[in-house]
Amino acid sequence: MQSIQFLVANRFLRCVAGCLCVLAAQGVLALGQTAGGWTHKPVATKIEKQFFVFPDAVVVEQWPHTLKLVNPPQNLKLLNPGECIRIGIIAIGDDRDSLLEKTQLSFRVEFAGQTQDHALAPFAGIKQLKPEGGDFVLQALAAANVEAPRLSMASMGASADRWCVPDNALDGKATIDAEIESSAGHQKQARANIQIESFETGSKHGFKDDKDLGEFFEKYYTQPNSARLIVLLRYFTTDAKILSTQGTPESMIAFLSAALKANPVAAKDFLTRVSTEKGLTRAIGLIALRRAGYDISDVFDKLSSQERTQIENLPHLPDPSDLTPDANSATRLDMSWGEFSATGALAPLQNVTRRLAWRSDFDIFEKMIKIPNHPTEWTPVVARATTYSAAGWSIESFQQTDPLAADYIDFMIASPDTPDAIKNELKGLSTNPAFKRQGEK
Repeated sequence: MQSIQFLVANRFLRCVAGCLCVLAAQGVLALGQTAGGWTHKPVATKIEKQFFVFPDAVVVEQWPHTLKLVNPPQNLKLLNPGECIRIGIIAIGDDRDSLLEKTQLSFRVEFAGQTQDHALAPFAGIKQLKPEGGDFVLQALAAANVEAPRLSMASMGASADRWCVPDNALDGKATIDAEIESSAGHQKQARANIQIESFETGSKHGFKDDKDLGEFFEKYYTQPNSARLIVLLRYFTTDAKILSTQGTPESMIAFLSAALKANPVAAKDFLTRVSTEKGLTRAIGLIALRRAGYDISDVFDKLSSQERTQIENLPHLPDPSDLTPDANSATRLDMSWGEFSATGALAPLQNVTRRLAWRSDFDIFEKMIKIPNHPTEWTPVVARATTYSAAGWSIESFQQTDPLAADYIDFMIASPDTPDAIKNELKGLSTNPAFKRQGEK
């Protein structure tokens, strides 16, 4: 599997990408250009023998909201019951898209003594793949008004069918064999294996520290590991520092709800485990399940009247899509990012970008704070202004660190459904001083 990542990452050499960024920033246009534009040497077309294994959500939820050129999904290393996958076939060369359009894929999954065949079929979708660092290159060139070179020399076709881990799966290894029929003939792909882990085993894997937890939380949608959601809940509810951080409890509940909603099999197991927990761990677990739309009455009704009252009296969770300018504005942003981290869906990111329409409030606020003895009360204008700044900073941060977020931003800028005011803000994420934190350049 590692060689695929190497292939995609290095079709556009990292050192060249770094040079382009520097040259673009300096306004030097000569490298790799001729009088007619960027030079390009012909590359032979072929289909690689190794393939990607990635979440079903990439095809169902993510790709419909991206442009033709995207960052590649991550190869999955481990799966839990209820999680579903697709197979991605890689083609390189100048005519790779045409080749993939005429190619059909079949694959077989063997697990726990059972075999499931998926018949020959055209791809459900085809995308051109960015090399590692491609987003940074494109952003730097755009800022310098430099025409971008041809970044992609690889494309991916996603299988029409998916395979789902059985609901009652125990620990084991799934073997995947794939074959293709193309204009170049029949080709058998290299075999791939992926670890299957039961809820019982996964629920025993703790977190080493806050950094380990943070990485699990922030990149969950790229490597879903639903068996560890109960571990995440326990860690969170027993850490006073995390609990006391403004917006974090709400963001965690939003994350858990979104992750559990995406996997009903995991939600059923989670409910069983939560029912044996105590105090705040059980209360927040039940709230997350209820927020995801699951029936918790079997557990809730067996609680003491005091426990039921405590759960019902916990503060009402804000709605992330609510644009009301109040004290919960920042918390709603945190909740949206929690949902994005859990699912990789576009909607949470769109919720955040709606706050970018408040540029005029920020301009008023910026003028106000320059006035000696200016008013200090919390007003709707102040709420919108500070939320605008926080939203822009967070979007720009995700654009730099999360490949899917960068793809979504490109899509929203190009989409006719995005208001022009929002598009202008998204185009200026890296240069807007309102989106910088103190000390940032």
